[in-house]
Amino acid sequence: MPVELDGQVKMRGDTGPGVTVRVSVGDGRLRLVTGDELVGEWAVADIGIHALNEGFALRAEGEEFILRTEDDAALAEEFHLAAATPRLARQLAARHNPEERPLPEEPEPIPSNLPAVGFAVAGALIILGGTFLNIAPGGGGTPAPQDGAEIAGFDFWLVFIIGGVLMIAAAFVMTIGAGMARLMAAVILIGMITAFGFAVSGADPDAGQLTAFGFIAGGLVIGVAVLFSGGLRLYE
Repeated sequence: MPVELDGQVKMRGDTGPGVTVRVSVGDGRLRLVTGDELVGEWAVADIGIHALNEGFALRAEGEEFILRTEDDAALAEEFHLAAATPRLARQLAARHNPEERPLPEEPEPIPSNLPAVGFAVAGALIILGGTFLNIAPGGGGTPAPQDGAEIAGFDFWLVFIIGGVLMIAAAFVMTIGAGMARLMAAVILIGMITAFGFAVSGADPDAGQLTAFGFIAGGLVIGVAVLFSGGLRLYE
């Protein structure tokens, strides 16, 4: 496709601004015209050309001259000239800037089951604590001589075992994404904390009971940590 550009040409080594010319490239020939005067015309195949920081160095019929144009990238394409300078490379890239493509949608984040796992571990610790409380003297299954099978007249060990089982069940339901499961987990945890407060207030300082309450307290701490970390949202 013919290209016509405005430019300046000067002999290599000339320090002046050069001569304003009309540059035409087409049909395999390069023409330089100033006004009505033909400066030169050559077959493109017979011209030696390479890119400079500004413009091109041309060798034709034993003469060397410098050519600058208003659109060096267009002239480089017409000469099938590789972008030998960063400036020319940027100009060529600008001429062939591909249309912006829409970015692919980000994949949906994979939901983490860590909060549910933590809540299940908390429930397991509470079950373990309830089991120890059941076999501890004065705690439940093995009556203490002075207290019988209950703490302050109530079987708290059974409450903790049931509560721990419910916590593990709630954790499982959370992993399958059922609505309100997280709210249920929070309600169960609050119930376990309340029961723990009552149980401790009515217990005797027995070593077996202290061990049981230690496991229960550990489970409650993990459950509360999961709840307030933000991982256990109340609603889906």
